This record gives sequence, C-alpha cells and structure tokens, in this order.
Amino acid sequence: MFINTNPQIQTIVEQLCFGAILSENSTKHAIHLGFISIDDAIMMCVSSYIATKNKDTESNDFDIWLELLEKDNKIIVYEKQEIKKYHNIRKNILNQSDIMMIQINKKYIVLLKILLAYLFNFRLSKSDWEKRIKEYKHKLNL
Repeated sequence: MFINTNPQIQTIVEQLCFGAILSENSTKHAIHLGFISIDDAIMMCVSSYIATKNKDTESNDFDIWLELLEKDNKIIVYEKQEIKKYHNIRKNILNQSDIMMIQINKKYIVLLKILLAYLFNFRLSKSDWEKRIKEYKHKLNL
C-alpha cells in the first residue's frame, strides 16, 4: 500500500476513514459525525492546496477557494457545485434524514477522493481504500 508522509494528507485520509466508518453506523449521531468528519477533511484538503499554491490569497471564504480551484482547472463546475451543496448541508444537518445522510456521505467521500487525486496526486485503488478504512477501524478498536 502507498504510504504518504505528508502529515496534512495523512490527516485528511484519517478523517475520510473516520467519516466512512461512522457513516456505516446505524445511529443518527454517528452518521452526522461522519458527515462532519468528511466535510472537515474537504475543507482541510482545499485550504491546504490553496495555502501552498495561492500564497497571495488572504480570503478564508470556502466558496472563493472553490472558485480558485476551478480557475486553476483542478475541479470542474459540477464538482464545485456538488461540494458547495454538500458543504452547505452542514448548516441544516439535523433536518436531514438518516438515509439521505448516508447517501450524501458516500457521495461526499467520492468527491474527497477526487480532490486528493487532483490536488495532491494521492490515489488509492478501491481495495486499497477498503484496506485503509479497515486498518483505521482496527486502530480505533471498532
């Protein structure tokens, strides 16, 4: 399995794994915490890239960061819109059904994997992601 020594990428991957594990749980709170973990990982992924590539950017506005990614041809319009849509769910997370949140978490994880690939050239196969999640689950004694 490919091991990346960049601590930011390691943190993002751990958040992704944690979000995936919590999303498998049947309790509403676990699913919501899974979403928050995934959303935090998305924000960290985007902000880390912006910080390294656009040093002149002083904004902390997530929408502006996504615009910069699109302008740099790192994401397409559809991906930007989907990320914004899911990110904005955080404001009303308690109003979402469990089934809807499970579907959202799965789609949001895919977008996070896309960001990792596009922004940091970090790619794992489906089986490697499954192994990584299983290893992380084992570390957490879950």
